[in-house]
Amino acid sequence: MVYTDLFFLLALLPLTVIISFFDSSAEYKNMVLIVSGLIFISWGRPLVCLLILLSFIFDWGMGLLVGKLRDKSRAGAAFFLMLDMLFNAGIFIVYTRADVISLPDKLTLKQSLIPLAMGYYVLRAFSYVYDVYKGEEAEKNPLCLLTYMVSFHFMMCGPVVRYKDIKPQMRERAATGRMMSKGFDHIVLGLAKVVLVGHSLELLMRTGLDLNEMTLFGCWLGMAAFFGQAYFTLSGLCEMSMGMGLLNGFTYKKNFDDIDSKNLFTGLIKGYNTSVTGFFRELIFTPFEDKTVLGMGAALVTCVTVAGWYSFSKAAFIAGAAAGVIVILEMIIGDKLRRLPAVIRYIYMTVLAMLIFGGLYFGTIYGWRKWAFGLIGVGDKYFLSVRMKEILLSNLFIYIVGLIYFLPAARGFVTGSLEKLQSRSKSFYTGIEICKTAVKALLLIMCIAAITVGKMV
Repeated sequence: MVYTDLFFLLALLPLTVIISFFDSSAEYKNMVLIVSGLIFISWGRPLVCLLILLSFIFDWGMGLLVGKLRDKSRAGAAFFLMLDMLFNAGIFIVYTRADVISLPDKLTLKQSLIPLAMGYYVLRAFSYVYDVYKGEEAEKNPLCLLTYMVSFHFMMCGPVVRYKDIKPQMRERAATGRMMSKGFDHIVLGLAKVVLVGHSLELLMRTGLDLNEMTLFGCWLGMAAFFGQAYFTLSGLCEMSMGMGLLNGFTYKKNFDDIDSKNLFTGLIKGYNTSVTGFFRELIFTPFEDKTVLGMGAALVTCVTVAGWYSFSKAAFIAGAAAGVIVILEMIIGDKLRRLPAVIRYIYMTVLAMLIFGGLYFGTIYGWRKWAFGLIGVGDKYFLSVRMKEILLSNLFIYIVGLIYFLPAARGFVTGSLEKLQSRSKSFYTGIEICKTAVKALLLIMCIAAITVGKMV
């Protein structure tokens, strides 16, 4: 099951929230989340539920063992930490590369969401044991840890909040009216990102990157749509998970940073899915941060590891290695690059990102090479295909709104203008709030309609 299933949106999610109000104790709320989370995970795949429970027992036991050995035998604790890492890596590889699910030939996000959610699960599990190794107290109550591991609102936000940060809320929390309202806003906005913007960009991506009908603008717009779809889909799912957390009394940080050209290509990588990149950076890069040669090697290994976590494939590892080389170069000459004009920095980041991660979409050297030559017009039939024009015109409004949201300056201008209008008088404030509510309701209706039509086609 995924967040965009109508059964989840219209049945499991609201029922979970309503039932959780029958008792104010955290123990009861945790049990409700465990049951609903297991239903969410194992829907249509009962064996997955068994795999999750067995892996949880192993991780809980490893946490207790590492916590017990940490002060007595550091080497022993490190051994069991490595054992837990290998165990979770093995689950991830088996789950994503065996016959449990079928993987696409190309990195299309829609088919990759289930293995990505499993990646979040094993990363949460290992991050808990890692934090115990670093000094946090091991969780003795298995139900508290199980709530963290299987609650559906943690499925797509990853270890945005490590267990050490969420632990107090496991034992005492309450969903206030303000949190419920804010949570609903996050869910609607995130759903619109995934269903409306993400789907529209997917159409543009598939048409623009069709190797049988390569066009000059199609090559550029198609790859831009590829990144846009990945950003809006993943950030939308993370925003939905934040909203679901608020509905259940949890608060945690956002998972995507705005793009800033001053941070160069390295900042682009670090700001995309910050929880995952941040954890791997702490695990692999931070211990060697001050050692020049070792630090560069650690940066390369970090990039390759993150890429492999996203897609355990040859293309992903190659893209990760290429990104690691760029990160190393920026460690050496980054100060000089930051002196360049902002426009040049953005062009530099965009071109590099397209060339490096374009291989993730095509998956083969042949496809990537044909597309790369298409960027400069080699092998193109014409500038823009008829199908591409139709998609651009029919979704133009969605693309404009998405671009405004994606660019921090444009988004800040719109929100700042609305805030100024609201501050003028109570009537302006009330009118704008009513309009916002109407827009949210309209977005929700549009999303449900789009999901329904999509399932009927």
